[in-house]
Amino acid sequence: MKIGALSAVAALLLASTPALAHHSAAQFDLSNHNMYWTGVIKEFKAVNPHAVVTIEVTDEKKGTREITFEGRSMSNMYRNGWRPGKVNVGDTVTINAAPRKDGADGGFIFSIQTKDGGKY
Repeated sequence: MKIGALSAVAALLLASTPALAHHSAAQFDLSNHNMYWTGVIKEFKAVNPHAVVTIEVTDEKKGTREITFEGRSMSNMYRNGWRPGKVNVGDTVTINAAPRKDGADGGFIFSIQTKDGGKY
């Protein structure tokens, strides 16, 4: 009986391991839609479970630095009009993102707007 219970617990823990690998959006203040960053894309990773965008920004407070943002899943971005080649390294973009709750640079992307007016 004890071996059966231990086996069940072990199976449950092993089955939940993939869920532990994925983090939530709890680190972002999703109620704040008023954060905008304009910069040059240094890296754009169109991967699952989330897109990752790093831009280089310059401002008077902190100077020039790279800031990384996390986006929605690729399927969500695709439904919003994004296609490969729409956003490329070297493009100047404006990112509307929820800020990080810890106050660090970066955030969760609501939209990316390109210089030609495209919004994804």
